[in-house]
Amino acid sequence: MRPSPLLAALLLSLAPAAGAAEQEAGELRRAWQALSEEDLEAARAVVEPLLARRPGDPAVAAVGGLLRFQEQRYAEAVELLDRAGEVSAGGVDWPRLARATLEVTRDHVKTDSEHFRVSAAPGKDQVLVPYLLETLEAQRTALEQDLGWVPPAKVTVEVLQGTQELARLSTLTVQEIRTSGTIALCKFDKLMIVSPKALWQGYDWLDTAAHEYTHHVVTQRTRNLTPIWLHEGLAKWEESRWRGKGGLSFSPFAAALLRDASEKDKLITFEQMHPSMAKLPSQEAAALAFAEVMVAVEYLVAHGGPPALQRLLDLVARGRPADQAVAETLGISFDAFLADWKRWLAARPLPAGGDTELRKLRFQDDPKVGEHAEWADLPDERARGHARLGEILRERGRWDAARVELARAMRRVGPRLPLLTSKYAMAAMRSGHDAEAEGALRAAAAAHPHHAALQVGLGRLALRRQDWAGARQAFLLANQIDPYDPEIHAGLAVAADKLGQAALASREAGFALILSGKAPRE
Repeated sequence: MRPSPLLAALLLSLAPAAGAAEQEAGELRRAWQALSEEDLEAARAVVEPLLARRPGDPAVAAVGGLLRFQEQRYAEAVELLDRAGEVSAGGVDWPRLARATLEVTRDHVKTDSEHFRVSAAPGKDQVLVPYLLETLEAQRTALEQDLGWVPPAKVTVEVLQGTQELARLSTLTVQEIRTSGTIALCKFDKLMIVSPKALWQGYDWLDTAAHEYTHHVVTQRTRNLTPIWLHEGLAKWEESRWRGKGGLSFSPFAAALLRDASEKDKLITFEQMHPSMAKLPSQEAAALAFAEVMVAVEYLVAHGGPPALQRLLDLVARGRPADQAVAETLGISFDAFLADWKRWLAARPLPAGGDTELRKLRFQDDPKVGEHAEWADLPDERARGHARLGEILRERGRWDAARVELARAMRRVGPRLPLLTSKYAMAAMRSGHDAEAEGALRAAAAAHPHHAALQVGLGRLALRRQDWAGARQAFLLANQIDPYDPEIHAGLAVAADKLGQAALASREAGFALILSGKAPRE
């Protein structure tokens, strides 16, 4: 999510009490402006001399604490903000936020690549680190091409354990996070993402990290002047660039949701998206809003060519309101853009493949969710009976009988329900019916590409027939959603070894041991 400026009242609340001279008050104003734009280089140029000259001044301590906080130097931030006294701006208690962040991240392990630093708890979350670094480096390269510039400074990514930690380290409540399905934030000159283990079935955590980094680049490139609809549209369009073209994450469900809202005149306005998508009333509303703004950016690229995004951001950075910048970029009025965009989203072809229903995020720590009944998603009572019997037979090792019962359930509800299909495929494989298993898995995976168990099943089959490249691809797709399954990393280790990638094989074998609890203790 896009960061919001929260420091505007700080100077007004602190500078008069400090009794600063007009020159020093002007320096404080410049410091605030740089911090609000997340321009840390400019902020340092002003704040560091002030800290050297006036270390006891509460106003200087306040801006110094905010600088240290955005530099992720949390212990120093706490000390300076405590010295400043009560520092509250934009509804944020900054000393409390700094103390909470210090507490949550105190024992994190920091791992660096050339342009990124991942901060994550020791243990299982360390399996995320190399994938995050590789993805973000690839995303950085793509955004430099698409947007014309990326910040030179190293960017920190903090991996958090769940909604409680994300709420503590941000300005959102736990309820807002769960209601909207917010899973990550770009705020305070860093990225924060929730660990996939905080959700029942994981989530697209690598696309999400790329999405948040796009927010960071847009914020820096436009001095935090980009409105929420354009910010989110750019991030949603660009989030798949690390792995391919823009807009790859736009699913048939999102397209159908968008068309239905358009036909019923129930689109969410750009104004309603302000100040944050996380404030929208439901995950369905958030999904619709993201679909709207992604297609708006798709329209900009289609009608203005790839350079349109750079021209648009150049204008916003120079202070043009977004509506004027869009109009100048396309050579039409903003009202004409809105009208044509609505015609475009209503008429555009529905994409093939991908999710055909809303994949709602189900947080493990949400008391309203509770234990999810395994077969609750089966719409047919007789199908549920066959599925339950098939599961009992599976547990007793009667694999062929289990395959028969699960196949009966599939015939009643169709072949694409991912949980049922993955269990059927396992029974089919264990009873020597690999071709049946593969056909069912591929049909289900086409409709549910974000269901990790389906890709794990395809990876197993690829290993059996010694298709090492195919196995690697399937397990990598599974890892993009649920990276905590040790079988994924064990399969990647085998595939990498057979493909002559010894270092990767060793790394993945180590991850498999960590996740299975078999890693040797140091």
